[in-house]
Amino acid sequence: MTNSPPTLTTDGTGASQKGLARSLGVGGNVMLTLSSISPAASVFILGGAALGAYGTGVFWGFLIGGVISLLVALCYAELGSRHPIAGGDYALVSRTLGPASGCAVFFLGLVGLPLSQAVFALGVADYLGVTIAGMDPVVTALGVTLIATVVSCLNIRTNAWVTGTFLVVEIAALVLLTGLGAIHIERPVTDLLNPQALDSSGALAPIGIAGLVLVITQGVFAQFGYGGAVYFSEETKNPRRNVARAVLLSAVITVVVEVVPLVFVMLGADSLEGLVGAELPVQAFLEQRAGHALSVFVLLSMALAILNANIALSLQAGRLLFAAARDKALPAVLAKPLSRVSGAAHMPRVATIVMGVLSGLCCLIPMTVLLNATGSTVVTGFAFIAIAAIVVRRQGGVPASELFRMPFWPAPALVALVVIASVIGISVLNPEQWVSVSIAGGVVVAGYVYYFGYLRPRKGTAFLMLEAWDDEQ
Repeated sequence: MTNSPPTLTTDGTGASQKGLARSLGVGGNVMLTLSSISPAASVFILGGAALGAYGTGVFWGFLIGGVISLLVALCYAELGSRHPIAGGDYALVSRTLGPASGCAVFFLGLVGLPLSQAVFALGVADYLGVTIAGMDPVVTALGVTLIATVVSCLNIRTNAWVTGTFLVVEIAALVLLTGLGAIHIERPVTDLLNPQALDSSGALAPIGIAGLVLVITQGVFAQFGYGGAVYFSEETKNPRRNVARAVLLSAVITVVVEVVPLVFVMLGADSLEGLVGAELPVQAFLEQRAGHALSVFVLLSMALAILNANIALSLQAGRLLFAAARDKALPAVLAKPLSRVSGAAHMPRVATIVMGVLSGLCCLIPMTVLLNATGSTVVTGFAFIAIAAIVVRRQGGVPASELFRMPFWPAPALVALVVIASVIGISVLNPEQWVSVSIAGGVVVAGYVYYFGYLRPRKGTAFLMLEAWDDEQ
């Protein structure tokens, strides 16, 4: 078996073209995927925010959110096994639900990935600020985006090693949090079973069903990203099996390394009221148990974790644009350069650089808008994935023995879809979420309009679906 680029065969024309280098094993794919999730940043930033808003509700929120994440991961695993093609959600949906829905999901990724990078990049200054005062968040974010884009243009194996090294630092920080909580247990785990948060008087009080539903959505969002394994399908050996394994491994590892540290932070804090009431709960716990010097080191490592996440997200973003361009889902004048695989590195450099520029522009958008838009696009994309997983078995052409097939199909996909629909319904009923819902809805509508108004009437730009390649490469 060699690491030379596979030969890709397109539907309808019989033409072949040079593809990406198939050089990743399951481990390399998992390292890249976990880096894009950035579990340490999720615990410190999203987990800390959830602790401040929902208190011990984080226990059930992240635990139930983890179960939901595993259900969605089963959807990604089956779809990724059936269609192991670069392009992530866009590639899976376009080949399962059709090119119109594919365009809608492409637009969601085209917006969501650069926004996610900007959210991470704008947070770097907060962590570097513990040693370098007065850092401008926007300038710092642009610098992080530039570095991430340059690194992501290197060979995929080099990126796997780079992100894997940074990932070790992240996991070490989470192990430290867990250990500090484990050696300073202050209360039994039963104290976490009743979801409570601070009320107006500063005392712990039950958060109710509505609050629990909201913290569950926080848990799902914090653990999101395992579907990123599909972006590297064409660079993964034996993709029909290994992409599914990478998705599921990434999901399980993410749930464990996010839920366990948060549980031990709650068990090991001197006071739950003090922990929940802190401005930055996880950092406050770290300062309390580890001291200032070690806390500074860990916070600096968070800046490294965020850079790592941006590198991995940049890799995914470039492959999204590359896959859409290769499918002729873009005007020919754009598709030709964006579908080009560059040099000995076998990387879609032009597409990666273009997405890097978009990410840099997103750093100029206010953080509140970024957060609203990012959350809504993620949840909406999940809905398309769940629906695709329900209908995917209607497709033939590949023997079932060669595919990963989720257990108890279609129950996991149906449960995931019901939960996602509930989250969207709750958001529609909440005026504070209307901006977020409107952004996601507008992006989806724009995708459908683009397909029916521009792509479909033009024969030269109809989807040229990639369906087969040499798996032996």
